[in-house]
Amino acid sequence: MESQLLAHLRDHSQRWGFSAQESLLLYLADLLEQRLTRVDIIPDPSFAERYLQLYADYNRAAFKDFADSALFFCSLLPDYGQRRGLSMDYYAALGISTYYALADLAGDHRFTQLGNWFYTLQQFLNSALKPNRDLLLIDLLEPR
Repeated sequence: MESQLLAHLRDHSQRWGFSAQESLLLYLADLLEQRLTRVDIIPDPSFAERYLQLYADYNRAAFKDFADSALFFCSLLPDYGQRRGLSMDYYAALGISTYYALADLAGDHRFTQLGNWFYTLQQFLNSALKPNRDLLLIDLLEPR
């Protein structure tokens, strides 16, 4: 399944002129493979509770799982929080800060880059997961 997802992401990035390093596309394909087979898209406990729990034990795998969950969630359901009075930026901020914390915890700058590119990756994955949706990176330039 990962090879099919990777092929789809490569094709999608070429179609839209989104130049991404192969290592990033591999990471995203792995993220999608892991998330698409899970039923817990919306975490229980809530994102906020889970975020606070992360800092109780500083488990690298838990940080990565949470940050990846936030990126997948924001990509798949960007309008979810509006019904609850929360913008996608709320969930994105939790994911971004977790990627940054993970970069410090793991000593791995790749996670800093995932935090820096979170909104762009969210838009890219959203358009890749929803084939009738255009990749409109210009939206990222508008103030939120």
